[in-house]
Amino acid sequence: MSSDLTTYTQLSIKHFENAVSRCIHLPIPGCIRSQAAAIFILDNPRFPNHFLNGCYIVLRSSTELLPAPELLSRWRVAGTWASISFLSICTIEAPSSSLLALTGYRMAFCARIRTCSNVVTRRHFSRSLSFIPTRWHRLLAFARCYATQFLTGSCVVDGDEYFASTYPAKANLVNHGITFAWVCGQTSTAVGYIQLTHLVDDQEQLHVLITGFGVEEAFRRRGFGRAMLLHVIASVPAKEIWVEVQEDNRPAMKLYIECGFVVRRKQETLARRISLP
Repeated sequence: MSSDLTTYTQLSIKHFENAVSRCIHLPIPGCIRSQAAAIFILDNPRFPNHFLNGCYIVLRSSTELLPAPELLSRWRVAGTWASISFLSICTIEAPSSSLLALTGYRMAFCARIRTCSNVVTRRHFSRSLSFIPTRWHRLLAFARCYATQFLTGSCVVDGDEYFASTYPAKANLVNHGITFAWVCGQTSTAVGYIQLTHLVDDQEQLHVLITGFGVEEAFRRRGFGRAMLLHVIASVPAKEIWVEVQEDNRPAMKLYIECGFVVRRKQETLARRISLP
């Protein structure tokens, strides 16, 4: 991985690479080499229409981000890419951004990208938060999580089986990450999960990114989600825990901040769905 990429960016890339069974790294055209650190295609043969299938461009954190139309124009001139029947381009417009995603593709290699038409643009805002837990934070998180388990008769278990059966298109993630599930004492069945991607830095310190987190609707507002997050803080010996939250997801933002997370950066994501002839 390029040394100028932030820890958060490396965690995000690792998550995407592990999300499907087939990840193909591609050469970077010279005309965008100063912008792009890596380019890869995600392909899930069992679920050809899954939203993660697509081409991803990892942008260098140390460079300004080219506007998506200009980047596509340079890419098209390179002539090394493909005919795409429809294309969704996701770029984070802040200078600290790192990921450009071209999803929903149908590619035929050795053809040029042709003139775009029928462009639909969508914007949304998100926040990257992180938490650096101390020993005291871990002890407090353990006590609060245990209290919820004791009062509700619930427990935290390995969540690989629950996640793979609930989200079969993303089941490959259980082979590369950490998944916990919450078993409700009332039903004795798993009703939620939290999933992590992790990496070890040059100083042998563990960093994790929360890549999935959810509780079934009928079991929300009982403190189960908070308890799972506290379990991660208490039991995973990470130097720093990262998460990305959509700005309009106020309940999630409130939960993370109450548990000690701090906003590290703000992001604006521009998504374009482009029909190509």
